[in-house]
Amino acid sequence: MTNRKPKKFTAFLWHRRIGLFALVLIIILSVTGIMLNHTEQFKLDETYVNNSWLLGWYGIEPEDEPIAYRVGDHIISSWHDQLFFDNIVITDLEQNIHGAIAGEQFIVVALDDEIILLSFEGEFIERVSTSISFSDIQRLGTKYNRPVIETSEPLYFIADEHILDWDIIANEDIDWIEKYSLTEDEYEKLLVAYRGNGLKLERVILDLHSGRIFGSYGIYVMDAAAVAMLWLSLSGLWVWGSRRNKMRRKKHYQKHHRN
Repeated sequence: MTNRKPKKFTAFLWHRRIGLFALVLIIILSVTGIMLNHTEQFKLDETYVNNSWLLGWYGIEPEDEPIAYRVGDHIISSWHDQLFFDNIVITDLEQNIHGAIAGEQFIVVALDDEIILLSFEGEFIERVSTSISFSDIQRLGTKYNRPVIETSEPLYFIADEHILDWDIIANEDIDWIEKYSLTEDEYEKLLVAYRGNGLKLERVILDLHSGRIFGSYGIYVMDAAAVAMLWLSLSGLWVWGSRRNKMRRKKHYQKHHRN
């Protein structure tokens, strides 16, 4: 029985293994480089990507669902910390929305502890804090065509016509506002308003070429591919030179040791 010695990892084996490892990255670098060199021909700056997974990776695709209220012919929506008037962004939100109604002079939007006033054309007017007057708002309604708020205690307050003063009232004959279910067409229009047209294909290809699409360490992945290409070139020359010298020695040996 013979003892076999373990095989040594030669430069040739490392050259092959690193080559296989770097192959995918080198293909990505090559293809994306060609595309970026011909941006106008491929219309990369005019084409948009709307893939949900990719938009989510870039933080453009919302994870939650919009909350909407119908106000006359308009829709007031809250989606991912933004307030929309129909399909137009009005302002950023840091609180939950609890209702929207048309008052005598303004559109009234109720949040946790503040009121947002909008014009009937959707222009932002002001924010009115209610945290000093009463506790968290639970829902919004109307009575005598004036806004009514239910708080967490629960207590019920009705606003004056200028939405400046609030008086406590009994919970009687209040028309509470219900959430509005968006149609598929309204949802799609709101989604376009939220994320725009999507991502430009040029940006995706550029981030893929640089490695930034893989995250904060992505550029180092592509740097590793560049280093691998350099190592493959040098090791390839070394392997070629070693084999050539080996063949020369073999021929020299055969020439001087023939029978």
